[in-house]
Amino acid sequence: MSAEAKENKSFKYMVTMRWYIETDEELVPGAAETDNKLLEILRHRKDGSKSCSTCPTRNNEGYSILDYHNFMGNKDPYISTKLIKE
Repeated sequence: MSAEAKENKSFKYMVTMRWYIETDEELVPGAAETDNKLLEILRHRKDGSKSCSTCPTRNNEGYSILDYHNFMGNKDPYISTKLIKE
């Protein structure tokens, strides 16, 4: 393979990440309200303060809601709606 061919080749991946969150209401997967609520929650740091405008969750395009305890037992959530600062 020529050096030019290597330089022009790109690799694309879909990367998923997990955040363990706590909410004050039950979320319905796929609902527009859930989409907005999740994005709003994840646009905050662990201490509840707002994240910056370049935060990776600003470009989020999908999610999965799984029962927390089936996967992480007693692990502390990343963020809770109780911590979000106005």
